Amino acid sequence: MVQKWQPHMKAARIRLTTESLLDDQIHEGAVIELRIERVANGGFCIARHNGQAVFVRHSLPGELVRAEVTEINKRFLRADVVEVLEPSAARVTPKCSYAGVCGGCDWQHSSLEYQRELKAQVVIEQMGHLAGLTELNGKPIEEFLVDALPGETDGLGWRTRNRFSKIGDIGIGMKMARSHSVVEIDHCEIAVPGSIDLALSALHLSGDEVSTAMSSTDQHVVVDKRGGPWLEEQVFNRRWRIHAGSFWQVHKNAPEAFVNTVREFASLQPGDSLLDLYAGSGLFAASLASDVGESGTVVAVESGVDAVRDARRSCSDLPQLELVTADVSRWITKCDELFTVVVLDPPRAGAGLNVINEISQLAQKAIIYVACDPSALARDTQYLADAGWALQKIVAYDAFPMTSHVECIARFLPVQQ
Repeated sequence: MVQKWQPHMKAARIRLTTESLLDDQIHEGAVIELRIERVANGGFCIARHNGQAVFVRHSLPGELVRAEVTEINKRFLRADVVEVLEPSAARVTPKCSYAGVCGGCDWQHSSLEYQRELKAQVVIEQMGHLAGLTELNGKPIEEFLVDALPGETDGLGWRTRNRFSKIGDIGIGMKMARSHSVVEIDHCEIAVPGSIDLALSALHLSGDEVSTAMSSTDQHVVVDKRGGPWLEEQVFNRRWRIHAGSFWQVHKNAPEAFVNTVREFASLQPGDSLLDLYAGSGLFAASLASDVGESGTVVAVESGVDAVRDARRSCSDLPQLELVTADVSRWITKCDELFTVVVLDPPRAGAGLNVINEISQLAQKAIIYVACDPSALARDTQYLADAGWALQKIVAYDAFPMTSHVECIARFLPVQQ
């Protein structure tokens, strides 16, 4: 199903379903009045209807809204705002005309500053509930803040990697939230400029999607079926030559900010050893190799064959760096070497109990955890605590403005027995 967004559509939905406010029988399409309580992980806020939790998109805490029920579960409902009766002071008019129907953004209806407050509340809730923490960085957990990336201004035009659905040979679109339905678009406010025109120029290519990528050196390309062409990425004074389809941080300002924080947290010295897990194309391994010097060692483990090839091609000047192509969960069970510091940047699901237990036995001075999901980080924080490691410091970056995602970097130190 392809739905081309028109400004009148939400008003039409209100007219069609307002009568259901008087109906006690909840069904998909029913419109219910809700007082929004608090933010939840994943771009929703939570309200209650007759005692049942309702996860509401396009709302803000404190608001009184009318929302259309979009999903019914035994334990909760999902709903989407169709009318705001009492708006939050933080509510703004979205910059994008597709906000509210396209699934690419979650918080365009909120000021950028308040988005960061919401993300901080998510981190606080997850770290408190799942990890049992009451303090972060030596302060009450309620005082925790999410930082803007250096150089960030309005939260727009940052996304260097984009994937669009093709609509035949006539247009492109984005999927709606939690749906396979596609909304046809002719602009995207968070994509780097030129992304839409570039994608439209590739409609003749086979496949159902078009992906584009822009490098830090301003190459802007369509990703082909083999993951190419080549891109030149630069972080500080080091360059990578990688496939356009290889994983790389999507915010143009993220790589240098993340490397700076990981370097500060690791505090490596010449002769030290570093283990970099889920290493991708070697962003952290290569950037920190100079800190251990040629007398030290860096081992980088990554399961993606192309990513390791990219790293090998880009980091051949680093004799202290060993690149390993392997599944982390399998490789780590066979590793019998100790490392001064272990850095891990796992997928969204996190590392998990088995990997955490192995890491806790390999690291000597510090474990640096880079996480794109607060709930996974909180769960693994508890696993690390059980294994004798305490969260010493955590930084959160708003590396995905207008979306619900937040990047956390945490340092764990061994508990002194």
